[in-house]
Amino acid sequence: MDLLEIYDQHNQPLGFTKPKKEAHRDGDWHRTSEIVVLNEKEEVLLSLRHPDKHVLPNYWDVCVGGHVDPGESYEACAIREVEEEIGTRPQTGELKFLGMVAVEVIDEAVSLIDREHAAVYMFPTNRTLGQFVMQADEVADLRFMPLATLLEELRSGVHSLSYTPPNATYLQTLEMAESYLKNRT
Repeated sequence: MDLLEIYDQHNQPLGFTKPKKEAHRDGDWHRTSEIVVLNEKEEVLLSLRHPDKHVLPNYWDVCVGGHVDPGESYEACAIREVEEEIGTRPQTGELKFLGMVAVEVIDEAVSLIDREHAAVYMFPTNRTLGQFVMQADEVADLRFMPLATLLEELRSGVHSLSYTPPNATYLQTLEMAESYLKNRT
């Protein structure tokens, strides 16, 4: 059973855990890590959620990531999730912390009220698509898309792919990556 530590809306611990399914049903705040994988061409690695996923199957994610386990740090979660989902382990110092976002997704069709305090990281890479190993039960496909194109699509609301909601949060996540790139010199 996957357990999540529960937090208040200000990201302060409440001192207890809950099964993930119950936390998502009840709308409890919990922690996640989001990792924007960006190649040297400033293209973002997109991952297609597996068709057998309970929540948002066949949607494209603009980042890899997942839930922080009880007692785990945001960064340890980010490293674990990159390794699990795309088969490569970031080395010390490769992940760049970009900031925090609050994520709220409500999908009544699957009784989901997902409230997350998400740490956003960027993982710069020179790997090609063929060098990634997709987690079989999580990821159905991978592709790169220019960061500028993704930003334009999320800002305009005209999408070439079905992206996972909430688009406003992922726009914020990608704007953090864009800002990092502009300020890295």
